Amino acid sequence: MTILKANSCSIGRKSDEIWTGHRLLEKSPYRNDTLLPKLFHTFIFTHSKRPQPMNVVVVGGGPAGAMCALMLARGGASVSLVHWDGYSSDGVELVSGRARRTIERHSPDFFRRVAPGVEVHETISLWGTPEPVTLSAMFNPWGAGMAVERGLFDQALRNMAGAAGVSVIADTKVMDIERRDDQWQLSMRSAGTRSAETGSNPVCARFLVLATGRASTLFLDRSPVTESSQVALMASLPTQHDEPVPHMPNELPNELPNEALNHTLYVEAMDNGWWYALPARDGGHFAGFCISRDEIRRRQATLREFFVRELDRTRLLAPSMSSRAYNLRITGRTADAVAFSRMAGNGWIAVGDAAYAPDPLSGMGIELAIESAQLGATALLAAAQHNAMPEFAEYEDAIRKRASQHGKTAAHHYGRL
Repeated sequence: MTILKANSCSIGRKSDEIWTGHRLLEKSPYRNDTLLPKLFHTFIFTHSKRPQPMNVVVVGGGPAGAMCALMLARGGASVSLVHWDGYSSDGVELVSGRARRTIERHSPDFFRRVAPGVEVHETISLWGTPEPVTLSAMFNPWGAGMAVERGLFDQALRNMAGAAGVSVIADTKVMDIERRDDQWQLSMRSAGTRSAETGSNPVCARFLVLATGRASTLFLDRSPVTESSQVALMASLPTQHDEPVPHMPNELPNELPNEALNHTLYVEAMDNGWWYALPARDGGHFAGFCISRDEIRRRQATLREFFVRELDRTRLLAPSMSSRAYNLRITGRTADAVAFSRMAGNGWIAVGDAAYAPDPLSGMGIELAIESAQLGATALLAAAQHNAMPEFAEYEDAIRKRASQHGKTAAHHYGRL
C-alpha cells in the first residue's frame, strides 16, 4: 500500500491499462447477484469502448469510503483516499451476512485472518412479545453475520484498498474543498502539524466521493433533512463468568477460544428505549441503549449510573452481562436514521452514512454502506465513460429508494411497541 503526504495534485495509481466494461464484468464478484441494480447492467452491457482515464479522491476511510475506493481502483480509476483517524468509530458493530459475503468475494480469508470477529449464530429478541423469540442464522440465505471491532475492521478495508492500488493519505484532515476548472482541489492538514498549517500543494481530482459519515460537511451545500432526536449510549460489558475461562496457546490474552464465545445478538425493547448487545472477542458484549435526548436530559444521575440502572431493568441482557465494572466507559452517537438533502451533484457523490445513515439498532449500517459504495463506484465509472453525469441522478434515486424501504421496515417494527 502506498502512503502519501498531502503535497501533490498527482494522486492515485498510474496505469495505462483501463478495464473495458466486459473486463469489469468478468472481474466483478457481483456478476451473479440478482439484487444488483439496473444501473450496473446498463454500464456493463452497453459500453464496451475503452474509457478515458479518470481520477477520484475519496474523503473518509470507513467501510463505504474504503470499499468505494477499492471498486474504483479495480475498475481502472486512479484513486486517492484521505483518512483522518480523529473521526474513526470504535466499539463493536454487526456486519450482516450479505455484507460479509460481499467482502469475502474480495478477500476470502478476511474474517478469519485479517479482521477476525465473532460469528453471530442467532438473534434473541424481546420485542413486543411476552417471551423471547430466537431466530437462527441458518435460516438467513446470506448466512451468519459477524460482530467486528470497528477500528480493526476499517483499517483492514483500507489495507485491502491499498493493495488494489489506491493511494492512502493517512492521518490527514481535509480543511477545505473547492472546485476549479472542473477539478476538485482539497487543502489538507497532516497529523502533527499546527492547526494553521496545510499541505504545500492541494490534492486534485476530477471526481469527489464524500464518505464522511453522519456529520454534515461545510464544503458542499447539503445538510440532514431532519435533526436527530435519538441517542445511542454504548459501552463494553464484561461477561458474568463464575470462573475464568482458560486461554488456548498462542491466543491473545484478551481473546477467548472460539468455542468459549457467546455467538448471540440480543435485542430488547423497553418502555423508554431499545437495547442491543453484540458478542465481543474477549467473551463480553458491546451494548447499546437507544433513547431520546429528552429522556437523557431528564435523568437525575450521572450518565454511567443512568446506563447501569437501565441495563439492570432488562430481562434479556442483565442476567448474562455485568454492568458493575468500575472502568465502564460510556460513549454516545446519534441514533436516528439520517437522510441528506443531496447525495450527488456536479462531479461528486456521497456514499455510506454521508448519503443515508440507518439507525444503529437495525444492524444495517455496514451493509448499506457497502451497497452504496458499490452503486457509487459504478455510477462514477459510467460517468467517466459517458463524459456526462446522468448516472448520478440514477444513483441518488437508488439510494433514496433504499432509504425509503429501510424507513418503512423500521416504522413497522417500532410501531409494534
